Amino acid sequence: MKNYPPVSIIFPNHNGGSEPLECLRSIKNLNYPKNRIEVIVVDNNSTDGSLQKVKSQKSKVKSTGQNLKIIENKVNVGFAKAINQGINSSHGEFIFITNDDIIFDKDSLKILVEYLIAYPNVGVAGGKIFSKKRPTQVISCGYMMNKWTGNIYPFSNPNVIKEPDWVQGCAMLVPKAVLNKIGMLDENFSLIYFEDFDLCIRAKKAGYSIAYIPSAHFWHGQSKTMDKNLQHKYYQWYKNKVRFIIKNLPIFNILSILLIQFFIITSYRALVLRDRRFIPFLKGFYWNIKNILKTLAARTAL
Repeated sequence: MKNYPPVSIIFPNHNGGSEPLECLRSIKNLNYPKNRIEVIVVDNNSTDGSLQKVKSQKSKVKSTGQNLKIIENKVNVGFAKAINQGINSSHGEFIFITNDDIIFDKDSLKILVEYLIAYPNVGVAGGKIFSKKRPTQVISCGYMMNKWTGNIYPFSNPNVIKEPDWVQGCAMLVPKAVLNKIGMLDENFSLIYFEDFDLCIRAKKAGYSIAYIPSAHFWHGQSKTMDKNLQHKYYQWYKNKVRFIIKNLPIFNILSILLIQFFIITSYRALVLRDRRFIPFLKGFYWNIKNILKTLAARTAL
């Protein structure tokens, strides 16, 4: 294992409580050369004491041979910008993008690194993600999007290596050379959601493939912070989903998805399921249209 490449593990923290400590402990126990791991925690203005808890671990992490770097933001800049800050200050040949509520299996990082070394045409790799609440329940094995309805669904068969549309940004490994070619996360996605899908689709457009490796295991807390305010969560989801669709899909797919989402799917959720998604969808759609018109007006002025 002496020749394993250096890896930078990057995750943001915003009022994560004790979960960043659980994440750091699992990183400390990874079956990977300790002096080849750099951990970068980007704190998004936490006020719950979690930043101080992370700082208290710095000497403990250093004693294992790993390096822990902490970046402090004065405001919550969101997931994409925080990760990009970490990437800009990283030294690893591989970048592992994750969340503060992830727990690594001890062999997970090694499995993904070995796969990317063996298959250099792979631009992004992810593993099997289980629920922290129900440790045997698979909650992510790569995702697909129906390009006509906009529906997102898990890729079938979580026990085989495959190529989904995207792997979740809570646990994805990317060679830095790929990021140098396609760019980092798009910071125009607000706070959270779809910046990982956008990165994967850009990697595909650049000629790389996406890989799901089922033998690499992780456990995820599943949006605990966002679930505290469901209206805000739904707004961020639809705001970024609409932006992703407009940015990345052909015009016929865009029109099809927006019509089906508005008249059928979101309306059904609002009237039948009564899950209060209709207003967040409208707000997210309005935000995108407003910004598109602003961009067009600026171009016309030039």
